[in-house]
Amino acid sequence: MRIVDVTWLAVLACFVSVAGYGGEAASSDTEAVRPRNVVFVLADDLGWNDVGYHNAEMRTPQLDRLAGDSVVLECHYVQPQCTPTRVATMTGRYPSRFGAHCLTASNERALPPGTLTMADVFGAKGYRTALCGKWHLGSRLEWGPNHYGFDHSYGSLAGAVGMYDHRYRLDSPFARTWHRDLEFVDEAGHATDLVTREAVRWIHDHADEPFFLYVPFHAVHTPLVEEQKYLDANAHIENGDRQLYAAAVTHMDDCVGRILAALDATGLRDETLIVFSSDNGAQVNHSGGVYPAPDPALKNFSSNAPLRGKKTEVYEGGMRVPALVHWHGVLAPGKVAAPLHIVDWVPTLAALIGFEAEADPHWDGRNIWPLVAGEVTQPPSREIYSIWGRDRQREAIRVGPWKILRQRADNADEPPPWQLYNLTDDPYEERDLADAQPERVAELAARFAAQRAKDAEP
Repeated sequence: MRIVDVTWLAVLACFVSVAGYGGEAASSDTEAVRPRNVVFVLADDLGWNDVGYHNAEMRTPQLDRLAGDSVVLECHYVQPQCTPTRVATMTGRYPSRFGAHCLTASNERALPPGTLTMADVFGAKGYRTALCGKWHLGSRLEWGPNHYGFDHSYGSLAGAVGMYDHRYRLDSPFARTWHRDLEFVDEAGHATDLVTREAVRWIHDHADEPFFLYVPFHAVHTPLVEEQKYLDANAHIENGDRQLYAAAVTHMDDCVGRILAALDATGLRDETLIVFSSDNGAQVNHSGGVYPAPDPALKNFSSNAPLRGKKTEVYEGGMRVPALVHWHGVLAPGKVAAPLHIVDWVPTLAALIGFEAEADPHWDGRNIWPLVAGEVTQPPSREIYSIWGRDRQREAIRVGPWKILRQRADNADEPPPWQLYNLTDDPYEERDLADAQPERVAELAARFAAQRAKDAEP
């Protein structure tokens, strides 16, 4: 049951323009292609190189087939860690606007009460709303999804969990986190399967009404525990740690297929817009030691190759991720190479379903539907802004092909100099041009400072 906070209701009277890539406000033409249903799938810690359509080593047949009938987003940015990306996904705003610069203590609430969320947007237009999976925006029951626009929620309030005991971090006071509609439950089964079962059930139970279904998987975050059949599917990988990680990816891919099969079985596939993304880049060689697992020292052998960097970093490997958007019969298969950000999905989906607001919701995202639908091919330049860390240790901004970044060590008092990269000529960030182009660095640094001035304190 959705628990309504009236704070945001005042924004539902008349339309606020949502700027799009074409430069116009969202129009009735956009609303004319309104999807009956939307399914938003978010993988956890899935690296750039960890899907079959990027790397033939990986066994992801469901995602590969889906990508072949989708618009593949080749430059889809997220935040470099779990909670910040979830803030951006739910609000259409950079997480630093709320002071959610990184993964703070798991019991903290990431969003103020009354924050307008993606679920609120859909609920205002008559959609039923459900979350099946990992919330990670506040671990207390009173901070759960049902307080932020969801009619139904299931999974973990906290972050990654033991795949079979469904507990969060061995040392956490919020270790018990598995719930259904904010009541703790104990159920047997692998977390990836349980989340999928709930999502499939929701689709069948609500096939006769419009719905928004958000499926943030726990996979493929550590700890990694997989059935033999998924290991066998990846027997071609000799490294045992990499094989186990690949098995987790194949398992998640199989579950994506089950969700697609439910849409097919209910006759809803052609009426459903599907978005798939990872929440951040892979956490390369990350230990799962703080989680319950048979081998607590197990490493996560994921990969962002050929991109530089990893989760929690603002190099491309930390925040450029596999992503696609699918709507059979409406979106022609293809690719979009322009830089997009996960903050774009709230204003884009709001425009598609005709959401109207009387006050500016201060979205940082844009309506990218004209670009995704092929209505425009040369989008205007934009800023992609990222900041991470309790003390803002890692900062970046991209404008057009140009990107500056700096990454300060945790024990350093002052930030290092900005690095500068031309991502068109140097997509793997191998040639720092800062010394050769100080004027460009200064220009981008000024734009970064203007964005940072809009942020709340961590």
